Formats: sequence, C-alpha cells, structure tokens
Amino acid sequence: MATMITGECINCGACEPECPNNAISQGEEIYVIDPLLCTECVGFHDHEACAAVCPVDCCVPDPNNVETEGALIARARALHQDVDFSENFESRFRKGAEKPAAATATPKKAEAAQPAAPATPPPAPPPQSQPSRAPAEVEEPAPAFVELPDIDSWEIPVRCFKCGESYTSRPKHFTIGNVLWCPHCHKSMVVKDNLNFQIRTALKEFYDKWECDLVEFQTRREKELIEFRARRKKDLDNFLAQQKRDLQATKNRLQNISDSYDAPGRPARKRSLLGWG
Repeated sequence: MATMITGECINCGACEPECPNNAISQGEEIYVIDPLLCTECVGFHDHEACAAVCPVDCCVPDPNNVETEGALIARARALHQDVDFSENFESRFRKGAEKPAAATATPKKAEAAQPAAPATPPPAPPPQSQPSRAPAEVEEPAPAFVELPDIDSWEIPVRCFKCGESYTSRPKHFTIGNVLWCPHCHKSMVVKDNLNFQIRTALKEFYDKWECDLVEFQTRREKELIEFRARRKKDLDNFLAQQKRDLQATKNRLQNISDSYDAPGRPARKRSLLGWG
C-alpha cells in the first residue's frame, strides 16, 4: 500500500529529501505523497525512509491503497530505468529475512564501464553530515468550531395539554399573550409571562456562556502557543550555543596537540647552567 501523511504533520520537511522517487511535496497545509510515485522505498531500503525520519510518526500506510511488492518494484524500475535492481533488492516486505551479500541499486551505465565487483565489497565511506536545517515553524490549522444557530431558529418543544401530543414552535412565538395551536387536535394555548421568561432566560444564559467559553478557550490556546514558541526558541538557542562550545573545544584540543608534538628536528629548549629549567 502506498504511504500517506496524516493531518498530524507539523511541516518540518524532514521526509521530503529522503524519498528516492521525489514523491513528497509541500501541499496547501501539510506535506503530501503522490501515490503514483510512491514505491514504499522498495528497491532502495528495507523500510520506508519517510516514516523513519518523521518526528511525529504521521507517515503511515494508506489502507485504501494496498499494493504488492511486485507492483512496487515494477514501478521503481519504471521510474529509475538507469538503475539495475537485482533479485535481492531491498524491501520492507523482506525486512529481517536472511539475504546474500548486500544488493544495492546501481546505475546500469556505471556497472557496464567497471569490471566485476570483488566478492567482499569495499568498506562504505563514513556518512557525511547533512547541512543544518532551520526548524519549521508550527502552524496550526484554523479550528472548525461548532456553528451556533441563530437564536430565533430554535425549535422549542411544546406538549399539548389536551391530546398529549408534542409539536415545536420558534422562540418569537413565545411572546406574552400569543396563542399557540396544536397541529394534532387544534387546541389553543396562551403564552403567559412565566413561560416567556423561562425560555428567553434559558437561551440568553446559553448564548452568553457559549461566547464566554469561546473567548476563554481562544485566549488560553494563544497563550499556550506563545509559550510553546518561546520554549522552542530557547531550546534552539541552547543547542546552537552548545554546538559553538563543542566546536571551539575541538579547535583548542587540536591546537594543543599540535603545540605539544615533539617533532623530529625540533630545536631543544635551552637549559640553564645549573641544570634547571
């Protein structure tokens, strides 16, 4: 199944450069994966590279797009026609299975120009450090709050005292002295001041509390977001300061090694006549 990115994506961008097929790109709100380019890294890795580097684990298999290993390696070969995928290609379907010597995807042209590889592959070069990337700013999507209905659109239940059946009426009909008619038995009911007061009070208290709760919630969320950004900036500043200290400490160490090295032919220090110093 192709891999998908869920709504928990924080737009850090860590997954994009890891994809061997360039299937990951920045969408309108979060990063997205093109299912026509995704091969779940079959042919290149025994795991999905995007999921391995995702800090919030939002790169997950798409249950609505299930694909076999054969279909995925066929797509990889179609996308990378200059790469020779041997029968021992890397695949998450084979993760943990015993395989012969490491079989990596190599360009066909390079393979034709070089002699056969020795039985024991040469040691791999040390990994190169990736350039530092500024952390992405966390942008939350606008919350979809529940829409509050207009106060006059409520359907207020009324039980007929004559036939016992129920019907509804709008708040504007519950004015003092207004007559409500039961649609079942056509019996009338006059609205008194206590009924009008109770309905208007219940609706006003509800709308006032709704607005107060919404303002309080938004204020608290904004405060938490400001504090979160401040913590992230402090952590980043501390990390960068530690990197600078480590860098300077290594420079000082190398300088001390160079200054203390007793190189052959180095002029000896002059000693005093009494043998001190």
